[in-house]
Amino acid sequence: MILSDVPPVSSVDELFSIALTLGQNMVLCCERLAKEMTACQNEDSAHTFEDLADRENTHLGLIRKQAEHAGARLDVDIDDIWLDQDLRGVLAREIADNPYLMTPYRVLQLAVINNERVFEILSTLAANQEDDSIRQHAEALARGQLAEISGLRLRRRQASRSEVGTVIDNEGLDTPPAGMDNFNKIVRTVHGIIRTVTIVVRDTWESEITNETEQVLQGLLDDFRDFPDGLVADEDRAALETRIIQGNDNLFSALKTLLRELESAVDLFLGYAESAGSEDIVHAAQTKAERYVYRIAKIRDELKLRGLTY
Repeated sequence: MILSDVPPVSSVDELFSIALTLGQNMVLCCERLAKEMTACQNEDSAHTFEDLADRENTHLGLIRKQAEHAGARLDVDIDDIWLDQDLRGVLAREIADNPYLMTPYRVLQLAVINNERVFEILSTLAANQEDDSIRQHAEALARGQLAEISGLRLRRRQASRSEVGTVIDNEGLDTPPAGMDNFNKIVRTVHGIIRTVTIVVRDTWESEITNETEQVLQGLLDDFRDFPDGLVADEDRAALETRIIQGNDNLFSALKTLLRELESAVDLFLGYAESAGSEDIVHAAQTKAERYVYRIAKIRDELKLRGLTY
């Protein structure tokens, strides 16, 4: 499912039934994949899938409590499209298809992708909803989903140190900012990296870019234009450009590199939201993270429309 496919919701009962179904599907998939990992003696990944199933069951308990508080039923008929949200969906196929090569990092990457998809679905339902009650409950469910993403991204970030490294990861920005001035400096650094990577990808693989892909990349550039000179310094850009070109041989690979930088940005700011001592920084960090998740979904949708997976 891409975001434009999200059908409208007509009642609070239907909204909570959808949220519960998405979570239950995730539990069933994690349990099935855990058994597959065990069968091929990949115990580390099996334990990670089992832990994810337990974590999602806990989250389902919270959804049931929210539904009870809202006086919502959880057994109403819902559109068949909601039954097709699967951890083996097209977005994650390349990660899940070889159980022998699965690692805890890739398991957590798979979980992050699917939880972000649920967050985007709930956010889209809220944004398109005219009924105030349905919209408010959808927003509350989306906030709960973002909290799940935050925990998963922290675990993935810890697992990734030995497997994956991004430019943002290597900037040494993990320590929460002491004040908003420091926070804004970090935003400037992060946005400069993302804008520069986007421009390098667009300019280097210009011949492969469709009009639709160009619109996605331009939207990313427009969204991250917080500062008039929002690019990395010239001397740093040369090294960054060399790294991107040498590490990718086609547009699809380069877009995945761009996605990983955006994911690192989400990890970074969700970490700030969890540990910052200032409410202003917590709110600003959450807002930035939501913005990055939205852009990640847009790029993944574009890859899916091109028949590619991530």
